[in-house]
Amino acid sequence: MTLISKIIGGAPVTAGEKASVKDNLYMFVNYQWLQDTKIPDDKPAAGTFQDMDEKVHQVLMDDFDKYHNHLLTSPNKMFDEAMKMHALAIDFDRREKEGMKPLKFAIEKIEQLDQLEDLNNGLAAWIKWGLPLPFTIDVEPDWKDTAKNALFLYAPSLILPDKTYYTGQHKDKDELLKTWADMTEKLLVKLDYSAEDAQKIVKEALAFDESLVPHVMTAEEFADVTKIYHPTPLAKFNYSSHWDFAKMTRDLVDANPQEVIVTQPDFFAAFNDLVNDQTFSQLKSWMLTQAITQWAPYLDEETRQLADTFHRELSGVKESLSQRKFAYNVVDDTFKYVIGDYYGKKYFGTKAKEDATGMIKDMVGIYKHRLEHNTWLSDKTRQKAILKLDKIAIKVGFPDKIKPVYEKLTVDPKATLLDNYLQIKQVMIADNFDQFHQPVDRTTWDMPSQLVNACYDPSRNDITFPAAILEAPFYSLKQSRSQNFGGIGCVMGHEISHAFDNNGSHFDEYGNMVNWWTKEDEDHFKQLTQKMIAEFDGIPFAGSHVDGKLVVSENIADNGGMSSALEAIKQYPNANFQEFFENWARIWRMKASEKYQRMLLAIDVHSPQELRANVQPQNFAEFYQAFDIKEGDGMWLDPEKRVQIW
Repeated sequence: MTLISKIIGGAPVTAGEKASVKDNLYMFVNYQWLQDTKIPDDKPAAGTFQDMDEKVHQVLMDDFDKYHNHLLTSPNKMFDEAMKMHALAIDFDRREKEGMKPLKFAIEKIEQLDQLEDLNNGLAAWIKWGLPLPFTIDVEPDWKDTAKNALFLYAPSLILPDKTYYTGQHKDKDELLKTWADMTEKLLVKLDYSAEDAQKIVKEALAFDESLVPHVMTAEEFADVTKIYHPTPLAKFNYSSHWDFAKMTRDLVDANPQEVIVTQPDFFAAFNDLVNDQTFSQLKSWMLTQAITQWAPYLDEETRQLADTFHRELSGVKESLSQRKFAYNVVDDTFKYVIGDYYGKKYFGTKAKEDATGMIKDMVGIYKHRLEHNTWLSDKTRQKAILKLDKIAIKVGFPDKIKPVYEKLTVDPKATLLDNYLQIKQVMIADNFDQFHQPVDRTTWDMPSQLVNACYDPSRNDITFPAAILEAPFYSLKQSRSQNFGGIGCVMGHEISHAFDNNGSHFDEYGNMVNWWTKEDEDHFKQLTQKMIAEFDGIPFAGSHVDGKLVVSENIADNGGMSSALEAIKQYPNANFQEFFENWARIWRMKASEKYQRMLLAIDVHSPQELRANVQPQNFAEFYQAFDIKEGDGMWLDPEKRVQIW
């Protein structure tokens, strides 16, 4: 049980000791749950989100079984194709007989590479095949003109979750890299490589990975949108003396784009030093291991278990997912929005969609009132903020239509699971590049209905609340109004607040990245943002500490969400602020392995859930009034240190 900093976020409480609400809200609310809860062996954590996810997955897995037993009628042909994929994914007996052959076939193109130049002419085809390269490229709405799509170029991922893992201070680096190396060598041996060759390939792959580290961004740096938008004319898109990037780009979209958005220019400035004839052998080994570790889980059970070794070590998980859960995940990955359409319509429905939409519109109205009475915005900036708020698109429950690409997906029952998986990914990749010629579809959803989450998309200026999150303890007719506002009300306000956080504030009402602030307002907002950074920065957690800059956008959203939800509940005569704050602490309960917590500290833009539960209430007078918090109590925060932005 992780202790919380005594300076902020509540007084520390040791395992076995129940906290007073005056000292630690999170532990007061969740003490018994933490005592009773065991982290499932196949998960890195237990908590509200995990429990809700599990319920959704169980419902859908049961329905999949009913379909195969002819007890469930399919809603459409796309669902039938998804169930073909599920039948392949659950057939481990067949994969036992197929052995390593599907993976051997999939990596042949990489094995046949003799020199760097071999990739040049077919670079676009290589990308459309879904084969690994030391960069990725895709089509997304252009942040400066979101009515049209543009090409975005990214640096590759590292073997470890973030650049910060490679510093001498990170306690898990050596153990994790050894686990990855041992796992990958064993996979190579299963693919009939000699032990000596396997060791050489892994050593070269690790060397190439290490060479990338100095040139890629940390998660903290990448979380700042202003640092990753760099339009580059195609004439200057010449990062390699061996590969024709400009030709690759034209081939990918069958057109002559004027520019590509480069997200990490420092990495691509070093590209020639990283990828050349001298490093080719390391690059090939890196590509080979990337493909093998990514695709091995789609083989027999022994190989699936082996290929999961690194993930288990990284997140502190004791065992791999059951075969039944694995099969569900395969379908959820490949037919995500088909399954979402089925789940949303069957288990949420149009009436609930209308009710939840009305609640969100009410929260937007509350937010508008707060903007109108904001004390630090000038009239000019305020009017632009209100205009942006008025233009926010609200997406609740499930989309009105399934993305057209899913009509293109077919599953061949005679082919292997891996073959079908790769074919589906290739269709998805091709469809993504086809979008370059299409206007941006603002009706597209960023999350499927069966996902327990919510989001704000700055490039579309929309908020999405999938059906699966609109359940207890976030929202329920069995809960009081105060509890619902402490749960889903805060979440709704949170997503609205993302339109005005340190990233969302750079986008206008149409999702275009333009500056709509006066200089004075922008400077004041940056000062408030810095206070939010300071409030969380350096709080000890899980043997490490919180990076205030990494998590600032989510903390601003939590702060704004709570502020607007508190104002909303004040409209009702029976408002109960104790219930409000207690349910806020309840929705963030989580029990996790320390390794998983450290991984989240390095890469997650959200603060640890324990701290989200405790720190934000300390910023609001209603919390002190509700529980009679006084100076000297663990939950007390001096007034001058309290932060409120929206």
